[in-house]
Amino acid sequence: MARPVLRWIGYIAGALLVLVLAFAVTVHAVSSARLSRTYEIAAEPVAIPGDSATIARGEHLARSRLGCADCHGPDLAGRPVVESDMFGHFIAPNLTRGEGGLGAQFTDADWIRSVRHGVKRDGRPVVFMPSDEFSRLSEDDLAAVIAFVKQVPPVNGAQPASRLGPIARALVTFNPRMLPAAAIDHTSPIPAAPMAEVSPRYGEYLTNTGGCRGCHGPDLAGAKPMEPGGVPPANLTPGGPLATWTEADFVRALREGVRPDGSALSPSMPWKAMGRMTDLELHALYAYLKSIPPKPGKA
Repeated sequence: MARPVLRWIGYIAGALLVLVLAFAVTVHAVSSARLSRTYEIAAEPVAIPGDSATIARGEHLARSRLGCADCHGPDLAGRPVVESDMFGHFIAPNLTRGEGGLGAQFTDADWIRSVRHGVKRDGRPVVFMPSDEFSRLSEDDLAAVIAFVKQVPPVNGAQPASRLGPIARALVTFNPRMLPAAAIDHTSPIPAAPMAEVSPRYGEYLTNTGGCRGCHGPDLAGAKPMEPGGVPPANLTPGGPLATWTEADFVRALREGVRPDGSALSPSMPWKAMGRMTDLELHALYAYLKSIPPKPGKA
């Protein structure tokens, strides 16, 4: 009796191995096809001023809510963002005009195509960059951040290419919108920015362009962590912890990384960058988050 049982166990184990290998081959093939797809994007004509006020505005955006410096480094010369054999090795490229940097190669159209459409110079999709949210930037904000990046001091050195691990490839396979270029309506016009004032409308614009939905979910009700073992992003609607937070609590949390109860925010929350937003921006953001319908958390 033992031999037939062992034989059937061997058959089942062999079948499972075949299924796992077939799954792995399929994931690799589908994700590779999506990563190598090319997009024909005609970049919109956007004037990129070079005056000091525009550059200062662009630096503020890049170092605060857009988080450019968080990924690409304070000097924008690039650096590793995620290093995991299972998830992947994601390297933010050098954006400067130094040798090996994108700035040495990019035209204004290339910058617009990359930032607003999530498409590289060769037409392939960018990876692990929130271009789907940057596509909602107003023309003035888009021009300002590009103007700033174009004039940062050059740093020599090209960064290695990113490599997707099995988890990231599975995400791309089963959710093609993980690649920003697949999630963007490339025919939509550049949106107009609302008036910069303490209002839910302006706060919504800041939320839509500042990465909040990318981490906390499309409805801001929380989401699963992006990395295995990470801290789940919180529910930002009035149905979550913010229901009891005052405006002062909210501003302090983003300025100092501390909740009202004294506990520290997760290191995965880019509060240091968000804390560089102006008082007007932070108050507008709070006004919007308090105005949306409460929803139960998902994480």
